[in-house]
Amino acid sequence: MKYNEKTVTVRWLAKKAGVSVATVSRTLRKPETVAAPTRERVLKLIDRHRFVPDGRAATFSSRRTGIVGLIVPTISNSIYAEFTEAIQSTLQEAGLSLLIANANYSVDIERELIHKFIENRVEGVILTGYKREEALYRLLRHYQIPFVITWSTSPKRSIPSISFDNAAAATEAVEKLIQLGHRRIGLICGVTKINDRAAQRLKAYRAVLARHHIPFDPSLVEEIPFEIEVAAEATTRLISNPKPPTAIFCANDIQALGALFTCQRHRIAIPADISIIGFDDLPSTRIVNPPLSSVHVPAKQMGEEAARAIVAAARLNAPVSSRILSTELIMRKSTKQNAL
Repeated sequence: MKYNEKTVTVRWLAKKAGVSVATVSRTLRKPETVAAPTRERVLKLIDRHRFVPDGRAATFSSRRTGIVGLIVPTISNSIYAEFTEAIQSTLQEAGLSLLIANANYSVDIERELIHKFIENRVEGVILTGYKREEALYRLLRHYQIPFVITWSTSPKRSIPSISFDNAAAATEAVEKLIQLGHRRIGLICGVTKINDRAAQRLKAYRAVLARHHIPFDPSLVEEIPFEIEVAAEATTRLISNPKPPTAIFCANDIQALGALFTCQRHRIAIPADISIIGFDDLPSTRIVNPPLSSVHVPAKQMGEEAARAIVAAARLNAPVSSRILSTELIMRKSTKQNAL
């Protein structure tokens, strides 16, 4: 017999495992209170049948909750504000509500959040980035909850994404610096181990250098959290290098602002002594002095299109299709031709 979401219940699991319903419930909620052999037996059944309890009230009979879940890696970066607002506005027009969750760049927190979304039978899930356990994608499909990846493209048709191409956007920025005559190009990016978007931008940086036969120098690369104070410290290390860079590509505007302020504090003229390009095109990049060159990402469009795709999937059963959105390198006064 093939079991599906409706067949597999707490009562069914209890009977199959030879334990009480209360024991299954404790295994789900407080596994540390259940004896190890029993706990393992129940957990194996839960995993095999991809069971996630229905967290809604027992009297709630409709499959429609009117809620879409969104997981972002942080709420401290303002680039996610425009993106989130676009999602919420689009969903409201369709009569749906948005539930926002912050994973804080934690795989474990994100996994728990996805399970909570499934427990509460959200009508769709919008995720940030592609890289996560394949089992989580299988779980969402099993419960027929449509999902879409944002901020990163997907290599698989079965995992739809609505995003811009991080590698292509970073490539354009580094290529521009090389066109301006720079050969010592520093990179400040996110921590690639926990951020696939940062990893894609670092990979593009290295690929461009290799294409132009410029040796990769690891002392010119700083992988750091997206915090302006940490970016300031990273910039200090770069400009203190025995052979400092003549340009810095920052894979995030928060980092670029930290780099700009740090160079100014050390009386390094921008762009006369060093050029800087950021990534995101935050409003603040246009009002600092000098205004920052930056990669403009379509945060608002991405949010709107992701939300519309989830609405169509949840209410019209339309498949979510991947699409790649365009970015644009906006050149301002923080970059110039290298005189060396």
